Amino acid sequence: MKRWETPLRRAFFSDAGRFAASMGVSIDACVAHVRALQPDAGFSVFEADTIRASVLDLVLVVGCTQHAPQAWSELRLQHTWRLREALNTWSPSRDGGLQIERFWSDLQAATDRGELGLHGWDPRRPLSRWLADLLFGQVQHARECVPECRTAPARALGTLDTLDIVEEARTLRFPLIAAVQ
Repeated sequence: MKRWETPLRRAFFSDAGRFAASMGVSIDACVAHVRALQPDAGFSVFEADTIRASVLDLVLVVGCTQHAPQAWSELRLQHTWRLREALNTWSPSRDGGLQIERFWSDLQAATDRGELGLHGWDPRRPLSRWLADLLFGQVQHARECVPECRTAPARALGTLDTLDIVEEARTLRFPLIAAVQ
């Protein structure tokens, strides 16, 4: 047993046992996820402590890789608002929600196909930062690809890059507010 496994096992049973049971995730699956990152090499003491501290995220990611629907639901619940805030800070746009939904579906599809997806998450790095970097990369790639990837119907619409087709913003007016104005 590697020296990083013992603290991870302790943290699993003390901090994440009940959560892991609800996801159907075992300690062996968590250890296998970490081992897959560096099969032959060990981790430093600092890295081992970081892995131990991220045990709840590790359980969540392993649950997603094992196709547990409640794990995907929990992952989205915990991180969608963070991704939305990060995306709005990094690059405000009107279709940020659509970009995040596309990100989630692409990430789930890649993970389900056994491609890198969540299998590539390293618990030595915060999950929220890792997800944000993936999202930013996807958005940046989509922006660079837009002129090349447009289809003929999209070109017919002109320079329309978002789902909005009106130039001015519209809001619903509440009767009371309309009466006061």
